Amino acid sequence: MDSIRNIILGLLLTSLIALLSFYFSSFIPIGSVAIAILIGISVNNTFLNQTEFFKTGISFSEKQLLSSAIILLGASLNFNKVMLIPISSVIFIVCIISISLLLCYLLGKIFGLNKNLSVLLGIGNGVCGSSAIAGASKILDADKNDVGVSIAIINVLGAISIFILPYILMNFFPHFTNEQSGFLIGSTVQAVGQVTATGFIINQEVGEYATFIKMIRIIMLGPILLCLSFFIKNRSKNNQAGIFNIPYFITGFVIISLLVTFNFIPENFLLRIHQLSKILLVIAMAGIGLNISFRNIFEFGFKPFAIAALAFSFQIVFTFVIVILCF
Repeated sequence: MDSIRNIILGLLLTSLIALLSFYFSSFIPIGSVAIAILIGISVNNTFLNQTEFFKTGISFSEKQLLSSAIILLGASLNFNKVMLIPISSVIFIVCIISISLLLCYLLGKIFGLNKNLSVLLGIGNGVCGSSAIAGASKILDADKNDVGVSIAIINVLGAISIFILPYILMNFFPHFTNEQSGFLIGSTVQAVGQVTATGFIINQEVGEYATFIKMIRIIMLGPILLCLSFFIKNRSKNNQAGIFNIPYFITGFVIISLLVTFNFIPENFLLRIHQLSKILLVIAMAGIGLNISFRNIFEFGFKPFAIAALAFSFQIVFTFVIVILCF
C-alpha cells in the first residue's frame, strides 16, 4: 500500500508540473517538454530536495510513462503516406539526419563528451527534438542528466531558430521559392511547433510545406530507433537473444504504426492517441527533471551547447547547399 501511495504522490507531482508546462508553453516558445524538465529541475533543487515519498512515483513517470508515450508515438507513422513522399526528399532528409548524428558524435569524441550525450544531441538535432531524444535515451539506457541537458539544449536552439532563420531567408535569400524555404526550415528546425512557427513567420505556404517536410523527419524516427537498437545490441557482449532482442516499446511503436496504416484505428481516435502520447511524454520529462540537480548540469559546462550549436549550424549550411543545388 505504501508503494502504491508513493507512486500516486509522485505521479500527482509530475502531472502538476506537466499541467503548468502546457500552460506556460502557450507563451514561451521552447515547448512544453523542455519547460517540464526546467520546472522539474527547479523544484528538485529548491523545494523537493529528493523527498523520499515522491521518488517511487517520479521513477514510474520517467520510465513506464516514457515507454508508453513512445509506443503511442507510433500513431504518427502511416506507411501509406510514406509511399507518397518523393524519393529525392527522403534521400536528402536521410543525408541531413546522418550528417547531424555523425557530426555531433565526432565533435563529442574530439571534445571529450560522453557517447550517449553526443548521440542524443545528434538525434535531437537531426530527427524531431525531444521525442527523438526520449526514444533514443531508452535504447541507450542514457543517464537522466544526459537526457535533461540534451533536451534543454535542443529546445533552446530550436527556439532561437524561430527568429534567426526567417530573418536570414527574408533578407539574404528573398529569391527562394516557398518550397525551398519550406524544405530548409522543415529539415533543420527541431520541434514541430518550432517548425510551424518559423515557416508561418514567412508566409502560409512556407509554413505548410515546412510542416510536411517535418512530418517526413518524424516518420524517420521509427526506423532510426530500430537501427540504433540493432547497433547497440550487436555491440553488446551479452547479445544472447541476437538481432531479435528489440526493446518492447519499439515493438509497440511498430504495431501501432501498422494498425494506423491498415486503418484499424478510427481517425477521431487517432487524435486522442496523439494527445495522450504528448501528455505522457511531458509527464515523463517532468519526472526526469525532478531527478536532475544543478550541480550535475554545471558539471557539463558550456561544451554540450557549443557542440550542438556547431552541429546545428553545419546542418543548416549543408541544407542550404542542397536547396541551392538541387531545388
